[in-house]
Amino acid sequence: MMAKTGKIQTYNDAVDALISQSVFLPANLLEKIDEAIKANKQLGYATREEFIEAAVVVMLQNLAGNHEKSFNKASRNQKIERA
Repeated sequence: MMAKTGKIQTYNDAVDALISQSVFLPANLLEKIDEAIKANKQLGYATREEFIEAAVVVMLQNLAGNHEKSFNKASRNQKIERA
């Protein structure tokens, strides 16, 4: 098994990583995320994971005082790569 690290892992390592990296959200919030993805396909998010990652990045930027909002996946990725 391989995780995002690209390293081969044992089954136990993979399960431990999954458990330690999981976030549980209420069903109604997941439904709203799914609806937002479908209604805003032009932003480029195909999965909940991509959408949630972007939301976390925007929140962290706001907390750091960088209030530049980029909801478009492609432009957000370019900004992250330049940093």
